[in-house]
Amino acid sequence: MKQTRQTRKRKERVTLSLSADMVERLRTVVYWSPKLTLTGVVESAIQSALTKLEKGKRFKKRRGKLAVGRPRKDQSS
Repeated sequence: MKQTRQTRKRKERVTLSLSADMVERLRTVVYWSPKLTLTGVVESAIQSALTKLEKGKRFKKRRGKLAVGRPRKDQSS
């Protein structure tokens, strides 16, 4: 049974930077694994990481937005 647009989970685009080596390895894995997609591999990896970090219990909801841009360097050093 095909999902309609309304029953699919809403997706958001996220832009991030990864090492060139990691991106190349990811592309190679997907190239040699015809049933995989870049998005599918990344979603699976993130889901595994979240499960591990949450230890079976989701974190409390955020109180605000995440800071954007690069983290500031520690001024104390």
